[in-house]
Amino acid sequence: MTLKEAQAERIEKEIWELSRFSAEGPGVTRLTYTPEHAAARETLIAAMKAASLSVREDALGNIIGRREGTDPQLPAIAVGSHFDSVRNGGMFDGTAGVVCALEAARVMLESGYVNRHPFEFIAIVEEEGARFSSGMLGGRAIAGLVADRELDSLVDEDGVSVRQAATAFGLKPGELQAAARSAADLRAFIELHIEQGPILEQEQIEIGVVTSIVGVRALRVAVKGRSDHAGTTPMHLRQDALVPAALMVREVNRFVNEIADGTVATVGHLTVAPGGGNQVPGEVDFTLDLRSPHEESLRVLIDRISVMVGEVASQAGVAADVDEFFNLSPVQLAPTMVDAVREAASALQFTHRDISSGAGHDSMFIAQVTDVGMVFVPSRAGRSHVPEEWTDFDDLRKGTEVVLRVMKALDR
Repeated sequence: MTLKEAQAERIEKEIWELSRFSAEGPGVTRLTYTPEHAAARETLIAAMKAASLSVREDALGNIIGRREGTDPQLPAIAVGSHFDSVRNGGMFDGTAGVVCALEAARVMLESGYVNRHPFEFIAIVEEEGARFSSGMLGGRAIAGLVADRELDSLVDEDGVSVRQAATAFGLKPGELQAAARSAADLRAFIELHIEQGPILEQEQIEIGVVTSIVGVRALRVAVKGRSDHAGTTPMHLRQDALVPAALMVREVNRFVNEIADGTVATVGHLTVAPGGGNQVPGEVDFTLDLRSPHEESLRVLIDRISVMVGEVASQAGVAADVDEFFNLSPVQLAPTMVDAVREAASALQFTHRDISSGAGHDSMFIAQVTDVGMVFVPSRAGRSHVPEEWTDFDDLRKGTEVVLRVMKALDR
């Protein structure tokens, strides 16, 4: 059966509508279990029902719209993404994938498509980790990788735990294990996402065929010196924590440039205490976000950083500790899914290329329980996680057409 075409106008209307559900400030700020989340949730559920999907929510609030198949014994084929945001982010990251999944559901309804497998259209919560500092929580729940104790240990800046917030939101986080999926009931998961980088636009490519998702290591570095009066303490007698910390940041940058294999490092958060303009910095804490498609590069980089931090601190007469608080290896997506995305893009005569994702996604956890494919569409100037984030709506239409074709191929 030939499906009708996806409509860019509907995609555009829905993305703009969801962008309204944001806390005050520039861009989009939609944190999990907030009034903004509640408003988006109601809109998404209404859109799913309008597409003749049955709707349910799991223990953490992932929204699942389901289109039953002719063979109830077959596992579901799912498509979706997340609908939370970073603080002051853009209106496409995650949300575009959810909206395009809903457009796919509408096209199937309008085309009278009869699917053998059940189809699911999923809107996922807390991917960014902007509220509870635990990225991809919703995706990990789908994969059965969230421990019950995390519901209490993960708290927001006001000390409210995931369990408390989810319960107040009307959910039942204690039923966490019921949210877990397996290959027995989930045949595949497809995620459409904006690239969040400049490659597709620069090369004028319409579709990115994601082959892998980078591994991530996150480190906290604490440098402890001694705070003194900025005017009365001679330079040679200071234990200024900021000077060696700055050198550490510079050395990390040098290490990564020497590796030159796609590995990247970012110091995105740095605090200086006491923080007075007339006080010598006594303590500096900063984070290191390390990402690479190569596990060996991450291992070598962390080893070099650990040694370097110790040496720089010793030479400066300060103390320093390195704590690794997040560790995720690179993920290779299922070859059958990669081939399916390539074949769909080729059949639709869209220009395409293989690409590795430099950002983390729910898909990297869902890949631990089923086959996963990802479809990238271009990001203007590669901008993301900022209010200026933009993807053309016709590019989202093209991505939706690829997703529809992959779903049909898997259903056969």
